[in-house]
Amino acid sequence: MKIRLFKQVSLLLPALMLTVALKAQTSAKVVAVINRADWCHICQANGEKMMKEIMPVFENSGIRFVMNDLTNDATTEKSKDLLKENKVYDAVKKITYTGLVLLVDAETGK
Repeated sequence: MKIRLFKQVSLLLPALMLTVALKAQTSAKVVAVINRADWCHICQANGEKMMKEIMPVFENSGIRFVMNDLTNDATTEKSKDLLKENKVYDAVKKITYTGLVLLVDAETGK
């Protein structure tokens, strides 16, 4: 009886772990895209506060934070890949203002 129960649990455990891992990856309801640049005075003034005080408060709230670095062509291109990976590129690609946070529905990308 104990061996049979052990086999059932050992088969169930990987499936449970996979389910939890997939749920964790898709649990974000909102993607907060932070448009920033090194030359932006607002970003310089609020960037550290955002990272240390605001983002941790929302860490387990279903909000995923994605940084869109518009400092130069190289950082913008690198951010483009990250935005596409998070399925928000189309929603934010034309918004090039810095010092703001754009909220995008994680499911629809709008």
